Amino acid sequence: MQQCFDTTSSNPICPACHSKHRQTKAGHTTSGIQRYQCQDCKRHYCTENRRYRYPLDIRQQAAGLHANGSSLREIARTFSVNHQTVVNWIRSDEDQSS
Repeated sequence: MQQCFDTTSSNPICPACHSKHRQTKAGHTTSGIQRYQCQDCKRHYCTENRRYRYPLDIRQQAAGLHANGSSLREIARTFSVNHQTVVNWIRSDEDQSS
């Protein structure tokens, strides 16, 4: 995961141009996360990376159930998610292990 803050201070770092200077606050997302705008490249970004909506342990449990022979729809019912979400979890788990 890429760092969005300078480790020596609390200044955000632009993920596009890696500039530490001229980072301005630019409001909040609908979920309340602070947004920033880089004044060098004019891009907007958030410091918090929300790549995975579901916790990693749930994704790993689902992959384990699939490896033990449970169907995708059974796993989806167990975790109260859509079966396509489970398919995506299994595929991303296979991609990461290769």
